[in-house]
Amino acid sequence: MNSKKNLLVYLLLFFLPVFIFAQNNSRPFKVVIDAGHGGKDPGCQGKYSKEKDVALAVALKTGKLISDNCPNVKVIYTRKTDVFVELYRRAEIANSNHADLFISFHCNANENQNANGIETFVMGLHKSEANQAVARAENSAMLKESNYQNNYDGFNPNTPEAAILFSLYSSAYLNNSILIADKVQKNLVRETKLLNRGVKQAGFWVLYKVAMPSILIEMGFLSNTDDEKYLLNENNKNAVADAVFQAFTSYYTQITGNTIEIPINKDNPSNNDNSDHNSVDNQFDKTEKTKEETGKLTSLTKVRFMVQFMAIPEKISLSDSKFKGMPNVNRFKENNLWKYTAGNEISMEDVRVVLKKVKERYPDAFIIAFDGEEKISVSEAQKRLKSTNF
Repeated sequence: MNSKKNLLVYLLLFFLPVFIFAQNNSRPFKVVIDAGHGGKDPGCQGKYSKEKDVALAVALKTGKLISDNCPNVKVIYTRKTDVFVELYRRAEIANSNHADLFISFHCNANENQNANGIETFVMGLHKSEANQAVARAENSAMLKESNYQNNYDGFNPNTPEAAILFSLYSSAYLNNSILIADKVQKNLVRETKLLNRGVKQAGFWVLYKVAMPSILIEMGFLSNTDDEKYLLNENNKNAVADAVFQAFTSYYTQITGNTIEIPINKDNPSNNDNSDHNSVDNQFDKTEKTKEETGKLTSLTKVRFMVQFMAIPEKISLSDSKFKGMPNVNRFKENNLWKYTAGNEISMEDVRVVLKKVKERYPDAFIIAFDGEEKISVSEAQKRLKSTNF
């Protein structure tokens, strides 16, 4: 009898990890679509529009594009109608669903009616008074909650202490947040032709509390006549949603290694170009390649796929013990950060194997691509491989 029990225990211990891995491997990618404000909180207001309405319309359109075209992606909404949802509840919805990405839609406003354009925010320390003002405006939604002092432990967005709180912020998700923010900003500017105000950092409560890569999009200024007119047009709302959707598919492919066959926008094919620029505050620096002790990047003569798992200011020896067991570790410098990669593969199938292994130690790891010394987007790398039959 004991021998049978021992055999059962052995089988469970042997097969349980396989079962768990199979479950995780089949788990859908979850994206939270957050339409800012709502209900009794109109957000900022233009002459003919309210932020809550524009945000909801574009959020629903974006979510539908993802649901219709991405079968392994689950879309979760913080609201689908004109209702008031507390800021803390938005973060709770994302965290309780163990989401992989959080996208929040908003519109901007300014006393200066000439202020205009699009900007995409990631969580971080205010780098300017303008950034702080945008965050303060969005955070003030909590003041409409009847019990906001208890909900936010006495936090008040209008006090100097608010900036101090966010100055202590540090996130393991910042690198991937910047990655998706850059893609969104680039596509939005190209599609809408509105002014490019760049990718920026600021202290938004809703981004501060979510445990995943997250961005907040300011789609334009309702206080500006031209921006408001653009955002009131139904076709333009569709264009904004499509731009965000295209950026999402590029990010999804890079993070998961899974390809999505996305519909081509025939009216504006350039919108489908999702090449990567890892930048903050719209500072696009050229990639600096560095010869390595092993596996030189400069020796590459064709398309290769790698897994980026770390981006830090420090240059670490490739023989460091923290890289033990990692396949073909390399590094390159980009935007004043040393970026560390694993693998050096000629196909997506091979790099996905590396990605799975690396994610066991670095959950935020994602796929990148090079053609020789040129860093290119994963989607572009796949196109080049097909065109050369490589």
